[in-house]
Amino acid sequence: MESQRNAAEHAAQPGNLRLILIMVALCLAVFLTGMDQTILATATPVISDEFNALADIGWWTNAYFLTLSSFQLFYGKLYSHFSIKLIYLAAVALFEVGSLICATAPNSVALIIGRSIAGLGAAGIFSGGILITTKIIPLDRRAAYLGIMSGVFGLAAIIGPFLGGALTDRATWRWCFGINLPLGAVTVVLCAAFVRMPKEQSTPATSFAKKCQQLDIPGTACLVGALICLLLALQWGGSTYPWKNGRIIALFIVFGVLTIVFVVIQTTSITGTARTIPSSLARNRDIWLAASYAMCISGGVYVAVVYLPVWFQTVRGSSALSSGALLSPLIAGYVVGSIIAGAVTSMVGYYNPGMIAGTALAIAGAALLTTINLDSSTARIVGYQLLYGFGVGFGFGQPSYVVQTVLPSADIPVGVTFITLTQNLSSSIFVAVAQSILQGELRSRLQSVIPDLDVSSLLNSGAGDLISTLPPESRGAAIEAYSRSLILTLYISLALSCVSVIGALGIRWGSMKKVKSEALNGTEPQTIEQEETTEIKSEEHQVNETNESK
Repeated sequence: MESQRNAAEHAAQPGNLRLILIMVALCLAVFLTGMDQTILATATPVISDEFNALADIGWWTNAYFLTLSSFQLFYGKLYSHFSIKLIYLAAVALFEVGSLICATAPNSVALIIGRSIAGLGAAGIFSGGILITTKIIPLDRRAAYLGIMSGVFGLAAIIGPFLGGALTDRATWRWCFGINLPLGAVTVVLCAAFVRMPKEQSTPATSFAKKCQQLDIPGTACLVGALICLLLALQWGGSTYPWKNGRIIALFIVFGVLTIVFVVIQTTSITGTARTIPSSLARNRDIWLAASYAMCISGGVYVAVVYLPVWFQTVRGSSALSSGALLSPLIAGYVVGSIIAGAVTSMVGYYNPGMIAGTALAIAGAALLTTINLDSSTARIVGYQLLYGFGVGFGFGQPSYVVQTVLPSADIPVGVTFITLTQNLSSSIFVAVAQSILQGELRSRLQSVIPDLDVSSLLNSGAGDLISTLPPESRGAAIEAYSRSLILTLYISLALSCVSVIGALGIRWGSMKKVKSEALNGTEPQTIEQEETTEIKSEEHQVNETNESK
């Protein structure tokens, strides 16, 4: 049986050409989903003019992120109990269907529906790509390939606004979604032809009905509902409605109730024995520390990516396209850092050095970014962004390596999607926090500069309109107030970078190469928790033998 399993795993490991084609397919899908998050940044004004739907602009992005975040763990359960390859192809197909609806949308409602379906598919693409690599690439070589995937995702984020603007100006905004169709088809064809997953010989055959019972539908429904309420509250609070509005309070209350019900379902057998979060994940401190690290790194960089372009445009007077170019050092640092971190992790076999280096660089870069002002040179701003980007790149992919090393094989899908969920949620949460800080500080500073100014009405206008509507003699002070208010949002990135020290130093050192050597010796790799349990049992056995001899 052991020889059959090893033979199956060996057969699943692709040759060089096949591996290249598989990685091209996976990176292409990751590129499309990453680009889909930012490509509308320069196209929304044109779309709103065509549909006469200025009020729906936020929903064209929010609908995508709602389904993208809410269904992460559900995909983890699907990947745990069904064919990873088939679920991955289904996720890509859903993303393609959503893109087709968006490309042909006759009105704003259809566009929102298409974005929701595209997000539902995208929720399973990044984690599915990681899981395919876990099955076809040995653990000690895996970090290098995953580093490339993370780098491609960051590269897509910066290309998105440029490509969206070019397609909108030269052709039509519909190509922002239509471009996904042929490129996504390439992913489907390459994966269907070349991805061959190893057979799990030790897993008993299970009927389709029993597999569905293991999906924990009640728990999933509560979790999805809770996340949707949380994200809606964060998206609407402080912008569409005041934070004290009854709708926002009700959403937070429902979120709390559904979260409590979800915890009860996971800790009792009220709805059966199926669990969305397996005990091996829930009781493993390294997983939670990895999740906290992912939360800090992702939340911090998203705040910088959102508010640095606003600073470039409103304070430095850059155009939308120029602000994207000025932001490119941050993304470039992230891409290069991800690739280097993956290669280093593969060589040394430990993920901890990348996390520690990422934290140190991120703290230094974020601290320097908080010092920029109206007189800062472009060279300084570029250098600070590169440093912070390197830090984020070094640390971004490491939490997924922790999951793949310390969890049993059967629980890796849920672990990977759990980390992805944490990254997506943290970006939404901390961007909302940053928006509240910006509005509060801007209101206070403008009121002190111009006491008779109706700040509330100005905050409902655009950034450029805000400055242009002020008296000429007050604009200099208003720009200074705007600059300081925007820079304060970067203190969130600095604070999160500092908090990431807990995860970077608290996670126990685990060798990815040790797991490889154990697999070659025909023994199942143990998690750190299992190794400690084995040691305790061994000590107890020695004590019992001593007592018996006495």
